[in-house]
Amino acid sequence: MESLAFCENFRVMDTTRIHLFITHLPVFGIFLGLLVLVFGLIRKVSQVKIVSYAIIVISIVGGIVAFQTGEAAEHAVESIAGLSENAIEKHEESAELTVWFIYSLGLLSLFAMYFEVKGKALAKQFSYIVLVVSIVTFYFVASTASLGGKIRHSEIGKEQPGQKDMHDE
Repeated sequence: MESLAFCENFRVMDTTRIHLFITHLPVFGIFLGLLVLVFGLIRKVSQVKIVSYAIIVISIVGGIVAFQTGEAAEHAVESIAGLSENAIEKHEESAELTVWFIYSLGLLSLFAMYFEVKGKALAKQFSYIVLVVSIVTFYFVASTASLGGKIRHSEIGKEQPGQKDMHDE
């Protein structure tokens, strides 16, 4: 009967849980897609590059879901004592910028995948564009995720002596 209770709890996923669950996908997925793309570029293997674009696109879908569920997650945690409203606001503002990089990377990855599959001359140029945009997008996604972590995990925001917070610059 214990496994039945697990299944029932799993079926009832509100937007806050979805947000917390899915936010990890764009962070790790974009990084993995980036590594696979670098490998594909070094080895000059079209199929590997196509797989990297697919990984990135799946990660982008996760990023869009995370962004879409963020507002509801914010409303769910606003009333919890001890949470920093400033941390929530910084995370939200960062997400509003990051989502544009996510949309751009997703669109570029779809074009790159199409060009690679069709063997078009633009495939090589798009692979390098996706590489650069992936690096930039990963930075913004990781930064936004870090700010999100500071909402609930106050130990993340604690500075070590002599260390500056990259978000306060």
